[in-house]
Amino acid sequence: MTTAKIIRHRHKYHHYMNDDLKDVKEETFFKIVFSYPKEFDLFNFWCIDNKGEYDYDKEQSCQRGSLPKIKIFKDEICWCDIMTYYLIHVAGYSFHSVIEPYKGEVYVK
Repeated sequence: MTTAKIIRHRHKYHHYMNDDLKDVKEETFFKIVFSYPKEFDLFNFWCIDNKGEYDYDKEQSCQRGSLPKIKIFKDEICWCDIMTYYLIHVAGYSFHSVIEPYKGEVYVK
């Protein structure tokens, strides 16, 4: 059995002015991990073939690059959508479970 995980990393940024909290901004980043390393190469090639680039920055725990251009997605799209689409519709995985407390999903094939 081959597994793939989509892992979420949430980063909170607090903006203070004179010790007074003015703003809290949260960004969510996504990492994809495969139990079989060759699958990661296939995912990267698929991104490139669709005019995108997946580049994960381990030090900052965030993805870089550009989203692949997939016709099914119009306006609101993120890496989570792209990764899920790839796993289910391209690579033949199926949903297995959620990583609690909602830090991602596990897919198997």
